[in-house]
Amino acid sequence: MSDEHDTTAGDRAAAREPDVRADPRTRPPDPAGTRPMHDPDSLLPPARAPRPAPGAPLWDPSAVAPHDPDADAAADVADEDEAPERDDARVAAAPSLSEPAVSRYSPRFQFALGALLAIGAAAIVLLVAVIVGGGRTSGSSRLATGPAWSAWHPTASGGDGPTQIADHVGREYRLPDGRQLVAVTGGPLEIAGLPVTIALRETPAQGGDIKLIDGNGVLFRMCGLGDKCAISSGRASTQRHLLLRREALELALYSFRYLAVDEAVVFLPPKKGEDPTQAVFFRRADTDLRNAVAKPLDATLVGRTPSVSSVTRSPDAQLVQTITTSKLFSFSFTQANQDARAFLVLDPLPGN
Repeated sequence: MSDEHDTTAGDRAAAREPDVRADPRTRPPDPAGTRPMHDPDSLLPPARAPRPAPGAPLWDPSAVAPHDPDADAAADVADEDEAPERDDARVAAAPSLSEPAVSRYSPRFQFALGALLAIGAAAIVLLVAVIVGGGRTSGSSRLATGPAWSAWHPTASGGDGPTQIADHVGREYRLPDGRQLVAVTGGPLEIAGLPVTIALRETPAQGGDIKLIDGNGVLFRMCGLGDKCAISSGRASTQRHLLLRREALELALYSFRYLAVDEAVVFLPPKKGEDPTQAVFFRRADTDLRNAVAKPLDATLVGRTPSVSSVTRSPDAQLVQTITTSKLFSFSFTQANQDARAFLVLDPLPGN
């Protein structure tokens, strides 16, 4: 009895005392802290998957099962039936992947973009205004487009366009004593209120035809304020005649640039004691005139108007001679016998 009792008591004492040789993780908690706080295996780095052999595929195609739409549909139904109840508050608080993230700098970028768009729109409006405003204007029929063609031009507020051109150009040409060379008047291509049709009569060598030219034209008259509009002072000379032709060319160039006209006729003053018989006839369609109008005025005529004594030495003297010589005519008028119209008959000068 005593042995059995002693054995049972020893067993009980052994059961109460822990085995120090056992795994520490199996020890019960105790105040001394002999049980570790972390699992030692969790502190080891995870094992890496073995690298595939060189040339071997990175994944096993046989491991991917073929796509079965019916299985997907069944899985979706099962997921719906077995899905746990969702936390509505947590779902509402979760950010949506379809909604773009809004940066705190977005208002600044939007403002800068709006400002750039506004500036671009204003630039387009200004460009359109310049193009439209540079077109023809009432009164002077101004055709100012692109770079400035001349330092001066007629204006809508200045009155009749041909009159403005006549006044401006007339003041630029002077006699040796400083007085204006001739008085210049300008207006529509008409005589005594009758519209004018130009009858250009060719010489027999040119074919002998009569060409009737109708169109929107302008007529300038040069008068020297002497008898029959002759220049009252000085004497007629080749130099003075060239200067008058230069003035006529400048009148025509301004007209073709700033007025909606196709022809320009300029009556030259006569010699003393003679009737006015010479006219210079310009047509916009002529190649030399078309080229001159396409360039700035100072590319054809130098800015400083020459005098009678210096006109032959002017850099533009040869060009003036070339353009105007073939456009010199003797002129006369005759009235049409059936309608209220006048014919301006132009005959080429001998030698032209």
